[in-house]
Amino acid sequence: MKNWKNWAFVVLLSALFVEILVLFPQQIENTKEVKVSKSKSKSKKNKVPRAEGQQRAEGIHLIETQNGAADWELFAVEAEGREGAGSWSLKKVKVQYYNKDKIEFVVIGDTGVIDGKSRDMTIQGHVITESANGYRFETESVEYKSKSRLITSPSEVKMKGPSEKQGQEAGFVLTGVGMSASIDQSHMQISEKIHATKRISESQVLVVDSQSAEFSGRGKEAQFKGQVKMNYGNMTIRGDEASFLYNPKTQFLNSIQVRHNVEVTDQDKKANSENLEIDLVKNIYRFTGNPFVRQKEDELQGQEILFLDGGQKVKVLNVRARMENQK
Repeated sequence: MKNWKNWAFVVLLSALFVEILVLFPQQIENTKEVKVSKSKSKSKKNKVPRAEGQQRAEGIHLIETQNGAADWELFAVEAEGREGAGSWSLKKVKVQYYNKDKIEFVVIGDTGVIDGKSRDMTIQGHVITESANGYRFETESVEYKSKSRLITSPSEVKMKGPSEKQGQEAGFVLTGVGMSASIDQSHMQISEKIHATKRISESQVLVVDSQSAEFSGRGKEAQFKGQVKMNYGNMTIRGDEASFLYNPKTQFLNSIQVRHNVEVTDQDKKANSENLEIDLVKNIYRFTGNPFVRQKEDELQGQEILFLDGGQKVKVLNVRARMENQK
């Protein structure tokens, strides 16, 4: 009877993932042997007895497919559950989530729970979610929804972006609240309370605050939305949205585009416009969309206004008005 029940547990666990041998035969051959044990009422010293009918498997490696394509691959040191319960508790979990048979995200954590029917998961304890292009998110827990193929977390998030230079940490370092990652879209979002820093050069650090932030898993482009505020050098920059654009060849940050209700201030002047492009390579601020600049008692308007040398010089194209208030 004991052997029969152990074999029944193995069959039940295997039945959750019936397609694994079709897509990943080499990986299955390399998996550890699954060991199964049944709890008994008799306990050993320093061990807590498990309830009657509870089962445990060690060295777990499972692969799931959805609509004929790889969905995820799971590794765990141990799985434990009750006969007929349909869900399993996991220890030391690593899950690789696939998009078109390529790993899009990897999630690791101390513990996890998987629902055998829905394939939904919860992973908890020092959770790290990493995208294929190097974004790393640290949270206390994440949930995975099989139908939507979303990884989400409502808790505080610490994010580190991919570096831009060999051996140099030049990516974003960010904190916020609430994370979601779409596996199919390769898109990541942090929902609230964004505070980020990014090193632009050896001497210049950019500080960004906003309501939300979005990142691509295919490139390094980043977007900040909602009451965006940036401090860069002597400049304070505000707007509704800011996009960080990278050179596709060098993968270095080339420019920042700020849109809607743009306001830039420094020690002696203030500029407003609908759009602003900051060329980080040439150190030029380009204002378009009804731009005007106030410097001391003068106000300049034009079709386009340029701050050259990081704001040391001002150039106005097609000047429409200039007002001087003299005493």
